[in-house]
Amino acid sequence: MQAYVFYTDNILDCIEVLQKSIDEIDDLEIVLVKGQSEHTSDLAGATHDPQYMKLMLTRWQKLPDIIRSNMGSNILFIDADIVFNKYQEDFVKNINLFLEDNDIVTQFDTNSGMSASINMGFLGIKCNDASLKLFSKFVELLLSIEKPTAGFPQTQFNDYLKFYNKNPLNFKVLPQNYGYLTTDCYFYHAVNCGGNQNKINAMNSALDRFKSNN
Repeated sequence: MQAYVFYTDNILDCIEVLQKSIDEIDDLEIVLVKGQSEHTSDLAGATHDPQYMKLMLTRWQKLPDIIRSNMGSNILFIDADIVFNKYQEDFVKNINLFLEDNDIVTQFDTNSGMSASINMGFLGIKCNDASLKLFSKFVELLLSIEKPTAGFPQTQFNDYLKFYNKNPLNFKVLPQNYGYLTTDCYFYHAVNCGGNQNKINAMNSALDRFKSNN
């Protein structure tokens, strides 16, 4: 399964740790999607920053074309601050099983401000007409927002799926062992870690924990 990862040169260190985490996972491949940032400042986790929100818009604009190029296949579209647990060998099998009855699967978000409890940083996508239509319409919605506020575009995606999902599109929010450091964690997502170095430290710490638990 291919995992598409949007990145800029500012977070190449995160990409290295992510790549290290899948080196021994035969059925998972990282596909890098290069983005451009006008700023060299550390925007990792800076969801309130206008430059971060602008960068995220360019990220989501790339997704419809990625879906078009993978019609009939299942893919991942993920943040760069994720590491996978190589000891959980049924990860890809499970995602494919979830996508048999759903068009997308998402990470659970403990943030009560997310109306559908979705973290957009991890998406499993069945590339079909329903998912293409959803994300194409979603990008149109984002482009229509002249002055985005903190939480953009996560809050918009949660509200869009919960209140305006007219495709209809089936989606599943994954349990917390997909993204959070549970004892049976499949991957760890370094949310709530501000700054690139803090994310890298958290990612490496998670890899150490995976190893110590096995």
